[in-house]
Amino acid sequence: MLKGKRVLVTREKAQAKALSQTLERYGAIPIELPLIRIERAKQLDDALVNEWHTYDWIVFTSQNGVKYFFELIGEIKPPTWPKVAAVGEKTAKALQKRNIVVDLVPIEFVAESLAESLTLLLSTHARILLVKGNLARDTLREQLNNIADVTDWIVYETTINEEAKSQVVALLQQRLIDVITFTSSSTVRSFERAIAKENVDLSFVTIACIGPITKQTALDLGIPVHVCPHTYTIDAMVQELYQYFQTRGE
Repeated sequence: MLKGKRVLVTREKAQAKALSQTLERYGAIPIELPLIRIERAKQLDDALVNEWHTYDWIVFTSQNGVKYFFELIGEIKPPTWPKVAAVGEKTAKALQKRNIVVDLVPIEFVAESLAESLTLLLSTHARILLVKGNLARDTLREQLNNIADVTDWIVYETTINEEAKSQVVALLQQRLIDVITFTSSSTVRSFERAIAKENVDLSFVTIACIGPITKQTALDLGIPVHVCPHTYTIDAMVQELYQYFQTRGE
């Protein structure tokens, strides 16, 4: 029952299309207004460009990590790859499209589950390279540090899209949005900054978060959450939205 619902897509511009297309299949009207920007990290550990393949495991925490990792290493093809772990199925698919064998995808697509699964597979004194963004949580590092040698490699940066603030406020004040979707904690934080000190009423809006971490960020910032799927994917979030409105008869 999403037909005609105006859904705000807040994720980064390059990634918004997939969510918009899914929404359109359900009859919704996506309104793309990226609240964040993602770009290659300005300060990089150049030594890792040549040393990444010497680690026992490489852990990818997002599709963006995959994208910028391969931009950095270019055409380098080592004799053998380290073991590879991906936080979720979308990240795993991004690797598989590059013909990379993914050795581990956790049952739940969150860092806690990945750390628990990876711990069972680590050899003594294993060396792990975490490919991540500047705003990634420290959960993996904290949980793995006690049993492995962990190195962070920040390959991309997430920043707030300042230009979107006034547009978000205007859409909400005019009640031109029925649903807001959040696919990361950074989109939630950017949204909260956009509406801070503004006369914005969220009581008429349905808010959907892709997973528990994003949901908790929203709740911590005083933003209500109505929809959060058990499987942390775009498809599951939109399906859950559909069922939410169907149950309400809207």
